[in-house]
Amino acid sequence: MKIFVIFGFFMTLLFIIINPTHLNAQLNTTSPTELRAFEVKQKLQSLMPLIKVEYQSESTIVLKGEENILLSINGTTAPFWEAIDFMKHYGYSLVDVTTSGLGSQGNPTRFYAIMTK
Repeated sequence: MKIFVIFGFFMTLLFIIINPTHLNAQLNTTSPTELRAFEVKQKLQSLMPLIKVEYQSESTIVLKGEENILLSINGTTAPFWEAIDFMKHYGYSLVDVTTSGLGSQGNPTRFYAIMTK
């Protein structure tokens, strides 16, 4: 009887080692509209390099756009608002938009979008 139990254990273990696809399906539970926290920054910056992720946790993200860079390269602040819309697609909601800086060369205006899930 012990031989059958040991044999069954090793066969199960061998099946898991040879065919781990069912484990990947169980571990990768994110849907297309969900991203893991570390993937958000990569995806956003690959699509919108003018927008930076200033802070990130599992439920909160802060996006940063510098007005002088946005205006000089793009002529508008639209990429900042597009980044906010992009994050809404992944389940984030806009909590607040704030600015810092004086709009001068030494202290340019920066926009921050605070978003939560």
